[in-house]
Amino acid sequence: MSIGYGTRKMEPSELEAWLGRVLVPVEPGERFVTRLRARLIELRGARPTRGWIAIVAVIGTGLALAMWLGLALRLALVGLAFVGILAGREQRAKARKKG
Repeated sequence: MSIGYGTRKMEPSELEAWLGRVLVPVEPGERFVTRLRARLIELRGARPTRGWIAIVAVIGTGLALAMWLGLALRLALVGLAFVGILAGREQRAKARKKG
């Protein structure tokens, strides 16, 4: 098995030797380590909430309120319809007694 790159093909042993020469571990500088740690560690409450999170929360709350309002209105309409049906039955019963 050989690995091709361009016109020349490398044998796996050649590739391993080349990678062994190129990939040499390097000790990072103190400044790099400090900046990396600063990015990885984030204190809770250190930064203000991102704006899009607040927008999503407001929209979600608005949608939830709209859903509950819609449910409340539907229940109110069902109640009024039920009262209307009962009132209509009573009026028909009174009209039968008179007539």
